[in-house]
Amino acid sequence: MAFWSSLLKWMIIGTLFVIFPWTIPIAVLYLIAKSGIFRKVLRRLHGLWREGRIFDRISDWKARSCKLLKKESFALDYYLPSSASPYAILTKGTGFVCLSSFSIKDRSRSPEAYKRAVGEVLKALGGGDRTISFVVVVTDDGDFLNSMQIASKHGPSIKKEFERAGIEHMELLNIARTVITSTSPTASVEIHRGKDIILKPVVIP
Repeated sequence: MAFWSSLLKWMIIGTLFVIFPWTIPIAVLYLIAKSGIFRKVLRRLHGLWREGRIFDRISDWKARSCKLLKKESFALDYYLPSSASPYAILTKGTGFVCLSSFSIKDRSRSPEAYKRAVGEVLKALGGGDRTISFVVVVTDDGDFLNSMQIASKHGPSIKKEFERAGIEHMELLNIARTVITSTSPTASVEIHRGKDIILKPVVIP
């Protein structure tokens, strides 16, 4: 009996779709909503929003998809794919240097926490043809103003190589973020973007 009831129900639904085809997208959306996909996506977006990372993801997507570098100047001539780019390009001879930087934030304001976080980042990002530099200043209030820079040399200076180097740096920044947040529950990362990368102390290999 249940079989025939189910068959009759689907026959009626199929007939409705044939007579009113515009109801198909509505039915598809209903099935997607019922499956819980919307809830999962909203939960993920809420998590990113709470962590303050949703705008980082949008900016990173723009940087990955951008095909043009815009020339800027501030003491040094440098190039950015966008104003919120997480990396900058400096031409050097026939090659170029890709720069990115970030600051470690720790609510505990503990020197040991900073030292541990820096050590873990150096361990994770060390090696390869890149230079990792760390600069820290202690304010009168006891705050640590720090900047950690990743610099890598590449060549030749062509668009394809710019894109490859930039994507590589974004992956390194994500590694640094993961390492630091797993090192301490009070630690987080602020990724520098656009001209802020050049405004920080820069070490060019």
